[in-house]
Amino acid sequence: MPTLNKIFVVIDPTTVNQPALTSAAQIAGRSAEISLHVYEALDSTEINNDASAELARHRTSVEALVEPIRAAGTDVSIEIELTRDWRQAIAPAAERANIDLIVKIAGEHSLAGRRMLKTSDWTLLRHSHCPVYLIKKENGAKVLVALDIARDDELHSNLNEQVLEYGRAFVDSIPHSSLHAVNAYASSSEFVYPSDLAETTGIGKSEAHTIEGDSEKVIPEIAEQIGADIVVIGTAARDSFKAAVVGNTAERVLDALQSNILTVNVA
Repeated sequence: MPTLNKIFVVIDPTTVNQPALTSAAQIAGRSAEISLHVYEALDSTEINNDASAELARHRTSVEALVEPIRAAGTDVSIEIELTRDWRQAIAPAAERANIDLIVKIAGEHSLAGRRMLKTSDWTLLRHSHCPVYLIKKENGAKVLVALDIARDDELHSNLNEQVLEYGRAFVDSIPHSSLHAVNAYASSSEFVYPSDLAETTGIGKSEAHTIEGDSEKVIPEIAEQIGADIVVIGTAARDSFKAAVVGNTAERVLDALQSNILTVNVA
């Protein structure tokens, strides 16, 4: 992955299955330079017993999870945090740890549920200082990057460049993988030629998908059509009342996608 030295892995304390840890270990295993920072946030309002004993119990559990990863040669650090709001705690903890990528299992919610509730995924996308990789399935070989090549302003140019860079990095690291690209456009007056998208991304025309319609509808449709395993999408970090109500494309497609989702953010 681009500029990837430390991966922040969010442990789900409600299950023994930790696909985020598995995926992060696979990425880290490709280079001795990549380390893992494994993080678990405990809700202090749900702990009735001695807090120190509970923290120690969870640390022992996480130590057992990472033991085989350490044995394989990956450097792993562990952080167990007691907090009153675990959803809000993830992004600051990742920034404190000076990490380059956050990996977390995706929570299952309806779009209406996300609009009504302060979910951990939505909160993380809004406040993370770095890319976020949300896991729904095992890493697969078909990668779809969502671009907007019709806009040439600095924000979209930077997003397109970073999204494409991460998409190519996935393809380079996954055997027998392929890269596809999708570009939604609002109307026929903003038509994007598949050949232009193919040239921009360096892929074949048959892998370049340009569709008229809203991004939040087009991206999941193309992802399902091609059987995408990983979707890479850009998101602009915002922190305002309007943003909290409306959301951006990455947030709106979160539950419509069945694939893993890597969000690449710019401020």
